[in-house]
Amino acid sequence: MAASACTVHSFSHPHVASTSQCIPTLSTPNNKTLSFPRYRSNTVAVTVRLSTRAAKSDSSDKRKEVLEEEEEEELPWIQEKALDLVEFTGSVTQAIPGPRIGSTSFPWILAVPLTYFGITFVIAFVKTVRKFNSPREKRKKLVNKNAELCKSIDELFEKGKDYVEPSTLKGLAQKTGFDMEEIFRKYIRYSLNEKPFSPDLIAYLIQLRKASMLTDTEVAGILNEISRRIVQDKGPVVMDISGYSEKGLKRKLAVQTLFGKIYYLSELPEFCSRDSSLTVKEIFGVADEDAEKLRLHTIPEAGNMDSLERMVNGPDSE
Repeated sequence: MAASACTVHSFSHPHVASTSQCIPTLSTPNNKTLSFPRYRSNTVAVTVRLSTRAAKSDSSDKRKEVLEEEEEEELPWIQEKALDLVEFTGSVTQAIPGPRIGSTSFPWILAVPLTYFGITFVIAFVKTVRKFNSPREKRKKLVNKNAELCKSIDELFEKGKDYVEPSTLKGLAQKTGFDMEEIFRKYIRYSLNEKPFSPDLIAYLIQLRKASMLTDTEVAGILNEISRRIVQDKGPVVMDISGYSEKGLKRKLAVQTLFGKIYYLSELPEFCSRDSSLTVKEIFGVADEDAEKLRLHTIPEAGNMDSLERMVNGPDSE
């Protein structure tokens, strides 16, 4: 058998587009062409992917820009001025010659005076805070509040006793921050020290006691508290005042007078009932007979009891 001849032609690589296939050919003796499929080019797919990614990145950048534009707000005027000041300060500090602090651009020539002024400001601030929170300053504020309270009650009594009522006292309590017992106690103490013990004053105190809506037990507790403070400040009542200096004599006479006024008020049924909790005599250290003597000394100053009752009850009581 004769061997058949076979002619092999070279592969051709025609120029095709990026989307076409590269196919090699082989010719046989029968003039038949055999084709062998080759791999498909991925250029197009890569190009498409790149273009798609680029489009996505562009769209995301646009979204970010839109969001940034939406989030932008106008800065307040004071904030803009503060930023301008910071920028101006930075430019000024950079223009100043001389050594700098470490790796910063802040010059030493400014650091020293600024540190001094900063320390001075802190010390002054601490001293001011301590001054306003000191016991002396707190007591000064309390004295001013007490004076304002007593002045307000005096103004009400000048208008008439009828102006002193529970509603007005509640208004004073809200204004000053004192409760009803404190208002009653402070005005009694003020009246005993600063005002003559006249029928007018007694009538005012009785009206204040009614407007305060306090119970007899609360009034007795207030009189006891006033008595304790007087004894703590000036000492107890001493009936034998011989041998005292002029200053000591005045002090003991003042204690006797204050006791007589408080004891006189405690014996008025309109002001305070004889509650078992009332211990004025015991606090001042006064015996029963001495207490009655001091009360009788107070009656001429207080005036006639009949006139006092008419002032308390009004003309309609006759």
